[in-house]
Amino acid sequence: MSSTANNTAFEVTGNVREVGRLDLQYSNSDTVAHNNLTGGGSVTFRSRFPSAPSSIPSPPTPPSDSFVGNPFVMVPDRDGIAFYSHQNLQPLTATYWFGSYTAVA
Repeated sequence: MSSTANNTAFEVTGNVREVGRLDLQYSNSDTVAHNNLTGGGSVTFRSRFPSAPSSIPSPPTPPSDSFVGNPFVMVPDRDGIAFYSHQNLQPLTATYWFGSYTAVA
């Protein structure tokens, strides 16, 4: 490449299976409870998939005592996924969730 390239990616053909990690952490430093706190993030796949993943199960890693449920995966496409969760936190507490994903296309 002799010039500047924008948005380069390796594109994979055929069946693809990728395993990765994701996490969410929340902290309430206030002296009152906060309900319905929203947090989220995204994952960029290592290579561009030939199509959007057909499945993305997310086996949970044991969360902290106060984390409720598992994050929701949204807008999966050839390049990655986004995820989010809503949590209720008591005063001066924190919670976390660490997990993994397996994307199959």
